[in-house]
Amino acid sequence: MARRTQRTNPLEDVIDHRFLQFPHMLNDATRARYVTNLSLLLTKEIDIAPSFDWELATRTGLTALIQGFLQYTHSDASGVDLFVCQGWARLFRTQEPVYREFLLEFYATVSYDHRKARDDRTAFAFRLGGVSRECSVIELATRVGIYTADETRSFHFLAFLADCLTERPYDYNENTFWAEITGAVYTPSVAQGGVIRSTTYRMLHRLISISVTHHKNKLYFDARKKYRPDCHDMVDTFLCCGGFFIARRACHF
Repeated sequence: MARRTQRTNPLEDVIDHRFLQFPHMLNDATRARYVTNLSLLLTKEIDIAPSFDWELATRTGLTALIQGFLQYTHSDASGVDLFVCQGWARLFRTQEPVYREFLLEFYATVSYDHRKARDDRTAFAFRLGGVSRECSVIELATRVGIYTADETRSFHFLAFLADCLTERPYDYNENTFWAEITGAVYTPSVAQGGVIRSTTYRMLHRLISISVTHHKNKLYFDARKKYRPDCHDMVDTFLCCGGFFIARRACHF
């Protein structure tokens, strides 16, 4: 379902690009933060994840199997449908060019104030194309194609966002769930999507893994660890599909 070819934008010295020359008119603390972030980002690779073949999935009927999981219907207390979210389906279909300079500039400068409302136009601040910009959470989601402008103007949109789960449900247990979909005991260090018995869940696992947390192949880390025993995995190594993962943890391989 996915093209397996690994495409990587190699490390390059792009520090002289004008988008990465942060103007001196910025206050000293802000400019220092940008420069510090950029110095870290310049050590990263940008890995372009394989894309999912939706045309093949549709022809084989697999898209229909997971359609119910790719949309969420927000209903009122009486069960009347108020808003249908197609955000997951749109996210998994995103296939856009990747430009190293834009990614470096954005991630070196972006900040988010979680205390502000989702429609507060100052919640996200960043630079892009050499220009300082601000937008709300909702505007950002619209600009990257998760929601449409018409959807965000819906009377029920904010209520839908407030109703969305942002934390793991209290009654969720990963061991029980893994046993249900695989028949095996859940061991995080060796769990593999290939043992999932349900075609539907296997496809959802693939969509998430290649669209959100794509991992570089094992041989890369085997070779890297041979010469650098302290190496870290993709979470610390890659700017992946425009998503930056900063957490550090030891190589799994």
